[in-house]
Amino acid sequence: MAQKFVGIDLGTHHIKVAVVSAGIRGVQLVDTFAEPVGPLPPAVEGEDPPDPFDHQLRGLFASLRARGLLGETASVCLPSGDVSYRLLSFPFDDERRIAQTVGFEAEGQFPRPIEDLVYGHVVVRSTEGGGRALVAAAPKERVNKMHAVFQRTASEIKAVTTSGIALAAVGKVTLPVATPQMAEDGRAPCVLYVDLGHKHTQFVAMGAKGPLAIRSTRRGGRQLTAAIAREFSMDTPSAEAAKHTDAFLPHRGMSGLSEAQMQSGTIVARAFEPILRELEHTRIWLRSTYHLEVSQVVLLGGGANLSGVREYITEQTGLPISDFKPNAAGLKVGTVGGTDLGEFAAALGAAYGAARRPLLQLRDADGGVVEGSWVQEKMIGLVAIGVAVMAFGALDTIARVKAADAQLLAYEDELATATEAAFGNAVGVGDVKAVLDGAEGADLTSLVPERGALETLALIVDAATPSDIADKPPPVPAPPPGTDPGLLPPAGFGGPTVGVDGQPIIGPDGLPVDPALAEPKPIGPIPADAGIVLVDDLTLSLVDIRQLKVEIKAGANTSSAQDRLAAKLSGLGCISNVSKGKVRGEARKTFQMEMDNKCFFKKSAAEEEPEEDAAEPEEDGADADTAEEPAEEPAEEREE
Repeated sequence: MAQKFVGIDLGTHHIKVAVVSAGIRGVQLVDTFAEPVGPLPPAVEGEDPPDPFDHQLRGLFASLRARGLLGETASVCLPSGDVSYRLLSFPFDDERRIAQTVGFEAEGQFPRPIEDLVYGHVVVRSTEGGGRALVAAAPKERVNKMHAVFQRTASEIKAVTTSGIALAAVGKVTLPVATPQMAEDGRAPCVLYVDLGHKHTQFVAMGAKGPLAIRSTRRGGRQLTAAIAREFSMDTPSAEAAKHTDAFLPHRGMSGLSEAQMQSGTIVARAFEPILRELEHTRIWLRSTYHLEVSQVVLLGGGANLSGVREYITEQTGLPISDFKPNAAGLKVGTVGGTDLGEFAAALGAAYGAARRPLLQLRDADGGVVEGSWVQEKMIGLVAIGVAVMAFGALDTIARVKAADAQLLAYEDELATATEAAFGNAVGVGDVKAVLDGAEGADLTSLVPERGALETLALIVDAATPSDIADKPPPVPAPPPGTDPGLLPPAGFGGPTVGVDGQPIIGPDGLPVDPALAEPKPIGPIPADAGIVLVDDLTLSLVDIRQLKVEIKAGANTSSAQDRLAAKLSGLGCISNVSKGKVRGEARKTFQMEMDNKCFFKKSAAEEEPEEDAAEPEEDGADADTAEEPAEEPAEEREE
């Protein structure tokens, strides 16, 4: 007999719901609907301000009750503002070993202690050997509150997940073939899902077998609404309605626009520019950090309905845009919700995960589900099975405890070594807090070199400048008036034109020849500390400057040019760990170098946040931005 499952996406502007019917023949989508989240009620004097999360839950249950879905099994995607993502790397790719150690690696990776979070992970493919785990985490109190509310309404939550992971569960893609340039650079193609929400935009890099990386940013449709309201002196509800009916992004395919229409399009494009910039940052982050090349963009969310957004993104980035098409084993969507299910992708993925198996489920730090969950409610039925496996579980637990103790001792040794190098004496685990407290109030930013990307680029160009450029023969001066140019030495010859016998030395072309240049001296070995020299003919084709990292692509006549350039860069005070790449080519050598840098630091987020964002308080919860934010735009290509 078929059973209904409900997938819920708790968006900040709309609550999206997908209902599926699951049986032995597969999973069939039967309904989709969206419920707008109304404005928060006014605060009562003397009481705490209303919680947006409570307001979302009230709207959700009112909608489910009206459609008779309160008793069905549900899977819920938390709001994007409550979720943080991290991509962790491991020296092994065994999924069981990764699952056992991901909790240790996740410690300290999030803004809050791991004990205050629920988290889950998905093992993703790595192109560099070893394994990776995409970890998502959210505040435990949020999930506990939601479970408690569902329990009071006699509803069952099978899984709590995130919208980025849920949409990936039903969004499998077919990747294009890697180009020769991508294969040469060691990069793999991927498809980028761009979920344009009201307060957040999520970027999900998809491979052939699932998600590879996720990045979330606090930019979305609300910035467009604020720009419209500000420019046309409208209130927020009117500006929101105008955005859905009249707003558009101008592109070359549009013609016959009036001056007023062009002005309106320019206002929307200016407000959309930060989202486009975040898309480019995500491409650079994926390419430089994980060797993934975005070959296609799939637009989802309410922002995908903005007029002209597909043509505008393609025109600005050169990437092809396609619509979301659900693709999962046994999933049938029919004609429910029309042909475009991009707005309901996360809700559909949550419902599909409840009917089959969730791709990721948020659990507490002990690896169990949180209070009030469906497993705990049915624990009595699992007791018999638990007794049977208790003996095996005890052995596994003992092994894990010993492994944890060994890892703790290794961390303590590493801490002692690092603190002894930094402070002159080792600092124990119990003294770390006291040392850190002693640094409070110090202006630590004074220790950071105040250099920007251009100053860093100047340091690199100076290191790549030939050290013997002063030895190059000076250009031949112009002939005096009335002098026959044919009697002057050819270009590049500036020495005497007579031999030891006092007679002019004539070359094959009948012109006087410099005896010092008549027989060129052979060039000997170039010293290792000479740096770049003129004979190298070094050219820099790419200098990508980011926080903590610099990538250089260059070409030269000699293979040893890379060694001497690396030695020169290592001598800079803020460059370290210079990694040399493989030299390719026959006559003309090409190579790629990567290095750590402390030369360049990004401005703080408070300095870059627009005024409208600074005036609006952010929601409480875990930081939604990923750990590895891409830096500023890469420096322009510079050729020496």
